[in-house]
Amino acid sequence: MTEIGELRDKIKIYRKKRTSDGMGGWKEEEELIMTPFARVEAPRSKSGVIAQKDAEIRSHEILIRYSSEIKMGDIVDFLGQKLVVQAIRFDAKRKWMYLDCVPELK
Repeated sequence: MTEIGELRDKIKIYRKKRTSDGMGGWKEEEELIMTPFARVEAPRSKSGVIAQKDAEIRSHEILIRYSSEIKMGDIVDFLGQKLVVQAIRFDAKRKWMYLDCVPELK
C-alpha cells in the first residue's frame, strides 16, 4: 500500500506546445503542466542495439497522486533528466497513477 510520505522527489511535468512564428510556420515550446511530488524508480533496464551501437534503455516508473492533466507524450523533468511518458496506469480507486517513462531522445 502506498503512503503519501513515499513521494519524496520533486518533479516537473511539461507538454510540448506548438505556437505560430508569425511567418506561416511554428515553433515548439515546453509548457509547464504541474510540479508534483513523486516517487521515481528505475526498476527495469534492457540492453539493445540502436543505430548499430550497443545502448542501454532504462525505463523509469514514476508514482504520483492521480491527476487527469497528464497525457502520454508529456515530459517529466527529474534532476535535469528529461523522461517521456509512454504509458499511464492507475490503481483501482484512482488515488495513484504510475507513469512509465523512457529517456527523451535528442
